[in-house]
Amino acid sequence: MNLNIDKVGESILDIANDYVDKTTVELEATLEETADKILDYIRTNAPRSGKSNALADSFIKESYSSGLDKRIVIYSKTKGSLVHLIEFGFTHVGGKKIKGRPFMRPAYDKFAPEMIEKMKQIMEGKS
Repeated sequence: MNLNIDKVGESILDIANDYVDKTTVELEATLEETADKILDYIRTNAPRSGKSNALADSFIKESYSSGLDKRIVIYSKTKGSLVHLIEFGFTHVGGKKIKGRPFMRPAYDKFAPEMIEKMKQIMEGKS
């Protein structure tokens, strides 16, 4: 049997590239799916005061880049200056304390561990 080292190297490189391409697509899909779940949770649990202009309805999801550099940001497009006050609470000028009503951190705490575990399985080839 005659083995060409160059062909073995090329074959290994092809296998590695196929793995990276497949894994990247699956990781992106998992990230998108988790971001959608988090956004739904936030929209469901954020305060609804403001009638047609409610805080809950102001949240959007934006994706940046792709592949292994992909990032997804979820934020309030129109009421960003209020979110931290509602999430963490605040004290009025007169001294009255308003308790926080967390809705963003619980969403992350609920869905991120599941996403990380799924991503580990994808990278290990168990998906």
